[in-house]
Amino acid sequence: MESKQSQNTDVPYPVDCPDEDYSHLSDDVMPCLNNSFLKKSLILPHGLKVDVCRENIARLSLFSGDVAHSVFALHLPGDESQVVAVYLHGEWWSLHDVMKTSCKSRCGLVVVNSIMERVVLFLMSQIIFGILERSLDEEMYFSPHALEEFGKILWQDGEAVGFYTVKRKGTLCSRCSGQTYALPVLDTLFVRTPWRRKGLASEMLRDFCSSFPQEEALGVSHPISARMDAVCRKFLELHAEERERLYEVEGAGAWGQRRNVWLGLQLRQLAKHRQSPQTITTDKGNTHKEDRNVPPLSADRVLPVQRTQTSPGGHSEVGGLPTSTTATAVNPKRSSGRKQHANHTEECASIKRRKRL
Repeated sequence: MESKQSQNTDVPYPVDCPDEDYSHLSDDVMPCLNNSFLKKSLILPHGLKVDVCRENIARLSLFSGDVAHSVFALHLPGDESQVVAVYLHGEWWSLHDVMKTSCKSRCGLVVVNSIMERVVLFLMSQIIFGILERSLDEEMYFSPHALEEFGKILWQDGEAVGFYTVKRKGTLCSRCSGQTYALPVLDTLFVRTPWRRKGLASEMLRDFCSSFPQEEALGVSHPISARMDAVCRKFLELHAEERERLYEVEGAGAWGQRRNVWLGLQLRQLAKHRQSPQTITTDKGNTHKEDRNVPPLSADRVLPVQRTQTSPGGHSEVGGLPTSTTATAVNPKRSSGRKQHANHTEECASIKRRKRL
């Protein structure tokens, strides 16, 4: 059995089919779990063959805190995180095909309304971003969106390539709290890996800001990831009019729970480039030049130090002359060790004779 693909251009993809009831997403899979069906396999677009059996099927909850709405998924043997297909409209569809559309009018940013669009949003958020395209250094996770979450999917060339979701002003922060959002908050934003570095994230951020022209302040959920931080910087550098109304917010986004995004970017940039005088590049260069002019010391080049005697007046004397208390280095070429010892003995004897006199 092959997954539904574009072999027949007249056959719509799941997102193009008429809406069903959410209950059909989980109920319709049960008739297919019979002995004759279990012997079949699913061939994915890239040629991988996966057996359709009970051990390879899992139920995925579509929405946060809601087990009543779910979808059946086919995963690789022994690894439930590697989802390869979803059971929709009485058929198994590869994850690649679920992301597609045959509707030419579905282009650009489209508001999520239908059940199938909710399924596409869920798969991009939890499976594609959450697992399949997740980088090793990625620390951010998206919680499953709520049933009533406002979101838009970005469609390009007949395929879903990204999305963003918004916590609307006045909606509840959580079911356990009576607090409501004080401003519209951009909660999640994602662009699939093959479509990155094309300005699509900035395009979605611009669409978010332009969707609420009457709002004096807009929020971006805390914490802002490093990639989203770069998107905000690029966007605000081009759109100075948005600098004063875009905030990073925590909780409900009250004034004590928000920080201006542009100001935060500037402060972090200032701290990054701030350097102490000892670490200035030009000083380092001069220091290296001076170090290269000083010959390195070694065991056979240690210079002998002449002993000093303290006079009654508190000064040190070297050879009977008042000097500073710092020991003076003597060139070893001028006298040998034996000559220095003999001279020192004669000086001590001379001092003793003067004291006797």
